[in-house]
Amino acid sequence: MKLTLLFLICLSMISCAPHRLFCPERVDVSIGKFDSVDSGARAAVRRLAEEIHRCLNAKEYSISWTFPTGPAERPYRALIYSRKDDTSGFVGYEYDPESGPGDSYLVDDSAVDRVASEGGVLSDFAKYQKMQKGH
Repeated sequence: MKLTLLFLICLSMISCAPHRLFCPERVDVSIGKFDSVDSGARAAVRRLAEEIHRCLNAKEYSISWTFPTGPAERPYRALIYSRKDDTSGFVGYEYDPESGPGDSYLVDDSAVDRVASEGGVLSDFAKYQKMQKGH
C-alpha cells in the first residue's frame, strides 16, 4: 500500500511541469549592475519574458537592477509585472524597493515577448496597451 501511494505521488509530480511546482506567487530577480538605466531596462524586459514563461502561475514579477547615478538619483530600478488575469497584467517601473510601480500599462503576456524581442523598454509597451472596460 505504501509503495503504491509513493508511486502515485512520484507519477503525479512527473506529470506536472516543474515551473508549476516550484514557483512562488511573487518572482523576485536581481539582474545585477548595468552601465545605465537604459541598458538595465532592456535586459529587464528580456528577463521578464523568460520568467513569465518559467513561472506561469506567479501573480507578480519583479526584475531589479542597479546602475551608476549622481547624488540626486537612486541607483535602483525594477520592472514590475502584476497579473490582472491568467494572460495579462500591469507593467511599470518601481523606483524604490517595495514602493510599487508608478505609471503602468495593461498588456498581454504576448506583448512582453514582443517588446523583449524588439529590445524595448517600458515606453515601448504603449503600443500594445489593452483598453480597460469603463475607460
